[in-house]
Formats: sequence, structure tokens, C-alpha cells
Amino acid sequence: MKRKLTKLAITLVMALSLLLSPAMALAENTDSQKLDYLALGDSLAAGRTPFGQHDKGYTDFIAGQLNKMNKLASFEKRFAVSGYTTSDILHDIQTNVEKEDSTGQTLAIKDAIQNAEMITLDAGANDVLQQIQFNETTGEAVFDQQALVAALNGVKENLVTILTEIKSLNPSADIYIMGYYNPLPYLPQQTQSQLLPLLTILNSTISGAGQAFSVKFVPTADAMASAVAQNPGDYLPNPKDIHPSEAGYLVLANEFWKTINVKNKIQFTDEIQDWAKDEVNFLVEKGIINGFENGKFGADEPIKRLHSAIMLDRAIVYNEQPAANPGYIDVIDTSDGYSIVAKLTEQGILAGDNQYFYPNQSLTRAQMAKILVTAFHLQGSAAHSFTDVNTTHWASDYISILSDKKIINGYADGSFKPDQSITRAEFSVMLSRVINKSFIE
Repeated sequence: MKRKLTKLAITLVMALSLLLSPAMALAENTDSQKLDYLALGDSLAAGRTPFGQHDKGYTDFIAGQLNKMNKLASFEKRFAVSGYTTSDILHDIQTNVEKEDSTGQTLAIKDAIQNAEMITLDAGANDVLQQIQFNETTGEAVFDQQALVAALNGVKENLVTILTEIKSLNPSADIYIMGYYNPLPYLPQQTQSQLLPLLTILNSTISGAGQAFSVKFVPTADAMASAVAQNPGDYLPNPKDIHPSEAGYLVLANEFWKTINVKNKIQFTDEIQDWAKDEVNFLVEKGIINGFENGKFGADEPIKRLHSAIMLDRAIVYNEQPAANPGYIDVIDTSDGYSIVAKLTEQGILAGDNQYFYPNQSLTRAQMAKILVTAFHLQGSAAHSFTDVNTTHWASDYISILSDKKIINGYADGSFKPDQSITRAEFSVMLSRVINKSFIE
């Protein structure tokens, strides 16, 4: 007579299966190098809220992600100050300013720069905003053209000098410099038409200043505009303030995270096909892929649902608040990956079936389409042309979006094979294409 498994029995079976299959257990981060992270900049780096307080900014979420992945040695943001211009940051460096942290410990900025393997910088917006006044009645932006041009030239000159100083103190540090977003989407359309060209010029100035120093420019304008278009109040909740909410800061953090490279190095013992090698190496260097405990990557093996969730959790920055228990019978609070599955379920990225998550089942190609589109908030319009996915298929819209974005190509016979398991190599290629557009053919 068949009997239903109790929760305890299911847990024991899952644990036994892992013990019997050690090669399938994911390895921990095999690269022991950790990063000292220094954040320089204005109120966005400092974490100013839309209502005048200070809390977690994008820099804190980046540090939290590094820490979660066991890659953070230290995090320092005491030199990021609300209201700072490029002149203020340059002055701090040139005078080697010393500042206390919350415990009263003093640190000089040059020591912080010399100690850092990774530095993020946002500066320039306040230089420009100081030159603009807004008519309280009409919302019109008023500025002197010559003064504004002078301010933009000052941004470039100061950034070049700042980066020269940083590189002279620490030639090997990885530097990521932020482009700004539109902080005033509530203003009238006429004012927007005045400000958006200035935003483009400012970001071009910032990007250009970093080119000679191999600085990685992090654009944020499009990502924030896309988020704000859905619901401005969720991301920029105070019409009279330029600072984002936590959700807005997470948008900024994730744009940085797409660019940040933690420089993991893993030499797998098995072969990875040429068509996937660059993408797999890209994810390895970002700390998203570690492989199995036996040293293999397992390129041709179907990726398990749990393992895909782990990779997504490493690829996306979320807040650190624990998610509510999703109520799965086969993933309980003592299970491997429980907090990840709970977080991604809370975000609407993962879903189970009849209270089961099936962590060890293979991920299908249709499921892959759904979780990538949902996780990265992808949008598209063109309908796919795959012969085996009709418009009534539950994943048809997700597949259309990935096809429109050229993230998926399908098979030579015109099919997509939505119910076929996706391999670890295939999933890595798709994920890499979402994160890094240079991989799209």
C-alpha cells in the first residue's frame, strides 16, 4: 500500500540523496581573495533617503552582496558625504582628510585608497545642480548657459585629477564610476526636455573622464527610467527630493553589480565547449559559478532548479531582509538554499506546485525563460516564431521577450523545445547574455 511521505521523511530522503551523490553538491567559493571596498562620492553613496535621513545606499547593498558571497574583507564609506561636489572629493584627497567612523576610529582617506581593491565613485551631479534654479510655480529650470558649461568643464577636470590621485596611490585598484539618472521625473514635460540633454552631457563627461584610467563606467539612467516608468512612487517617492527609496538604490546597486568583477579563478577538471567557454568564464570571474565539489563544471548536465536559483541569487542584489517562509514541503528552513528559494519566491521569480518546489528536478527551457524575464524585469514586444510554442503556451510571452532580446535563438529546425531540460552550459550562456549584452550575437 502506498503512503504519503511525511515532512520528516521527505527531509531524510533529500539529505540521503545528497550524501549518496557528493559530486552533485555545489562547491563553496574556491578563491579565498576578499576585497576591501571603498565608496567615495555624494549623498547617493552615503545613502541619503528621500526624506532627509541616512540609511543604506547602493554602496551598502553592493557591500552586502560581496559579504554574502564571502568576498568582502572590509567596507568603508565614511568619505561619501551628502552634498559633495567633485571639488570636495578632490580637496579631501589632496589634503588627506581624516574622518572618524561610528566607533571613533580615525582613518585618512589616502590610507583608505591605498588599502582598497575596489573603489566606487559618484560625483558631478551636485556641481551641475548648483547652477540650476527651479521656478516654484511653473517648475521651469533656469540656468546661465556659460556657468553651466564651466561647471561641466570643472567636473571633467576634477574627475581627471581625482582619478590621477587615486591611481598614483593605488595603481591596481578597480574603479567603478557611476553615471547619473533623472532625479526629477515629476517636473513638467517642458522642464524634462531642458534637463534630459544636460543629463546626457553630464554622463558623457563623467564617462570620458574615466577612459584614460581604465575606469569602468556604470550607466544607471535607462534602468532607473524603466523602473520609474512602472511606478515613480516606488523608486523616487518624494517629488521634492532627488534621492531614491530602497528599491531605487537596489536598481543602482544592480547596475553596478552587472559590471563588477570579483576576479574569481577556477580551473575546472572537465571540458567546456567553445560555444559556452567565454560565458562560463565570465560568470566564474563574477563569482556566480563555482562548480561542483569534485572540481567539475558539468556543462552537459541538466541544471537543477535549486542550482539555477543559487546562480540567480549571486547575479542579483536584493535587500538583506529574510523572506517569509514560502511553505514548500520539500524546502524547509534547514534545507540547503532555503533562504535563496524563499527570497526568489517572494520576488515572484520562482514558484512551486502544490506546495512542492522540487529543488532537485531539472529546470526546463520554458522555466528558464520565465525566471530570467521575471528576475531581470525584461520587456519586449516582438512575437517569437518557434514552431513548437503556440500562443496559448504558458511561457509563450516569456519566450517571446527572450527572443526579442536575442538572448535565445532556438534550434536549427525552428523549434524551442520548451519542455526539454536546459543544461548548465546553456543556462550559463543565457544568464551571461542577460547580464552582459556583448555576449548577444
